[in-house]
Amino acid sequence: MFGLFRNKQKLKTAKHAAAWNMDAAVLKLSNNEFISLLWAMAGLFIAGMTGSSKSTSSAKQAARALLRLGCGGLILTVKNERAMWEKLCKEEGRLDDLVIFNPQNPWRFDPILHETERKGPGAGMTEVIVELLMTLVEFTSRDRNQGSRENEAYWRNSCMRLLRSATDLLLLAGRRVTVRDLYRVVISAPQSLADVVSEQWRRSSFCYECLAEADKRPRTASQTADYEIVADFFLAEFPGTSDKTRSITVSQFTSTCDVLLRGTLREMFAGGTNITPEATEEGRIILVDMPLKTWGAVGLCANLLWKTAFQRSIERRDVRVSPRPVFLFADEGHYYLHRDDSLFQTTCRSSRCASILVTQNIANLDAALGTGDAGRAEAESLLANFGTLIFHCNTCQRTNALASQLCGEQRVLMASGNSTYDADSQWSGVLGLDWLGHSGSTSAGFSEQYRPILEAAAFTRLRAGGKVNGFEADVIVVKSGDLFRSTGTTWLPVTFRQDF
Repeated sequence: MFGLFRNKQKLKTAKHAAAWNMDAAVLKLSNNEFISLLWAMAGLFIAGMTGSSKSTSSAKQAARALLRLGCGGLILTVKNERAMWEKLCKEEGRLDDLVIFNPQNPWRFDPILHETERKGPGAGMTEVIVELLMTLVEFTSRDRNQGSRENEAYWRNSCMRLLRSATDLLLLAGRRVTVRDLYRVVISAPQSLADVVSEQWRRSSFCYECLAEADKRPRTASQTADYEIVADFFLAEFPGTSDKTRSITVSQFTSTCDVLLRGTLREMFAGGTNITPEATEEGRIILVDMPLKTWGAVGLCANLLWKTAFQRSIERRDVRVSPRPVFLFADEGHYYLHRDDSLFQTTCRSSRCASILVTQNIANLDAALGTGDAGRAEAESLLANFGTLIFHCNTCQRTNALASQLCGEQRVLMASGNSTYDADSQWSGVLGLDWLGHSGSTSAGFSEQYRPILEAAAFTRLRAGGKVNGFEADVIVVKSGDLFRSTGTTWLPVTFRQDF
């Protein structure tokens, strides 16, 4: 097992002062303006078409600054980014803090056991474990082409009840909650009321074995009430459900478990723990070196498990005890979006976590969260919770329209004029007899209108870096609810130098 606990030494922390300078610059802009570390905690959304240099300019400057300031963090990967982050960490003196999480290294993380065995409020709570697994179930089963599916809430609640009952059963039986044992409980549950009274089912069922163990163990009044609910579920309600409903509910969970119980994911997420999300609070930078483009479904699950566990860990920490700022960095981050991201974005500032999401356009968010009304609402809610939005060159009409709207409108004067002639006057002109005179009228006027300060088309003309542009990329930076001192506006044109 790669010498699993060989490296379980005390984690080193970055050598930085205990009092964090929240006014330090994360992004240096024009006119001596900057985005501070405190403001970055409200989130950075960076959008730009492929080739707009967003990853090598604004996003990379933010990453470099967060490393220099001593932040811990989690890095999700879609493309192979290991070499870039190793180079950045080395240049900023943080290479010893970098954790490369992949099958070749000894680091392992069991998110279920982490939730059941950690210390502090809420530790071991069934609902926390169920929500962690349900995030993965929903992510792998949802239809991104149609957004919310018909009766999605019903199937979600059905799957949650099954997981909740299986988790409670393992805890009541005095067993550790693992993905494998949850799977064993579910697939061995009675499929009919006849199974419940069958001696053959009882002899071969892991579910019944756990029910028997839970029945024998001493229980508190609260645990007795829980046991009665669990027993009723598995011995009456579940086997009494229609075959179709039961099979769909079970398959939602088992199809997700299947990938977690095989090969690489089983070894890395169900074989012990020697690194947890709390390590970022000590200055560790965890790179999930299993990019989606290389690892496919395995990489997707690995990144999503880390992301979900990290978000939950950071949200419950006490910044008075653990004040180090941390970050969640996701280039091509739309691949790992889920329904809880919007909620996390509303609270991450108080947890001192800077969320950096880099993507091409808003349409990517719709594609990830669902192109239906519900998915689009989730995407808009997420965007509305970012404190800073950075727009690079783009050809997406929706993205450019949003950027234009965020920059606001200005009042302008519009001139208008009009001339009219009667029919006889028009024929006189045609015959060359206009010297005879004519009748008609002429009018002119001005009106005030509100027009965009920056038209949407302006974002298609921003320089996109590269040799032809002297390796400089133009962007428009928008701050939500705050003005730039130098301009008195919420937006600012900025030129970033590419960082290779």
